[in-house]
Amino acid sequence: MIFTSELYEKVISAILCSFNSTTTNNEKQNAFKYLEDLKENHSMICLTISFELLKQTHNQHILHHYSLHLMESIIKHKWNILKNDDRNLVKKQLFSIIKSTYLNQIFTEPAHIRNSLAKCLVELIKRDCFEKVNTTLDEIVNMIQEINQIQGLFSI
Repeated sequence: MIFTSELYEKVISAILCSFNSTTTNNEKQNAFKYLEDLKENHSMICLTISFELLKQTHNQHILHHYSLHLMESIIKHKWNILKNDDRNLVKKQLFSIIKSTYLNQIFTEPAHIRNSLAKCLVELIKRDCFEKVNTTLDEIVNMIQEINQIQGLFSI
């Protein structure tokens, strides 16, 4: 399976169907099965979908929430089977999300979105920080220092 715009649209439809109060239970169950199958069997496609969902502006809270749920699940359950390049991509994307979220003041999103982002970071730290000689921890410290420097520029 490869990432296509049709797949992406189908995932968005399934997510919205799952959270829609007017959807029948059978439709919700089918949407949930589709999303769970995708999550269990296609980790890298799910990561791509997750990163793309975070760019959405329509229905953003639902899509952002599910995006971070996907990312957290992959970090928790699939981290050990990801290649090093894929792990680095996850870290790079997560750090990029954190930086852009802070810098663009999107922290006006609901608390559950911010909590999901924090959970992803914690899960990443738990799996990656102690595997290597604290490179992820060093990266996090550098990222925080960069954010503080940029924040200092805007407070002048």
